[in-house]
Amino acid sequence: MSDTPERSTPWADTLRRPWTALCAAAAVVLGPAASTASALVQANAAPLRHAQTPHRRL
Repeated sequence: MSDTPERSTPWADTLRRPWTALCAAAAVVLGPAASTASALVQANAAPLRHAQTPHRRL
């Protein structure tokens, strides 16, 4: 009976590390938040556009 040693790939070793899982989870959570914040900053920096009034008094 021969026991074959487990062959692990570099990806399998990487995925088993807790820091990798933590960083991947942080990227999933913080990635969209960062892009949303960036879009909000750009929107706030834009000049205000006033809506035209439908009826103008003379």
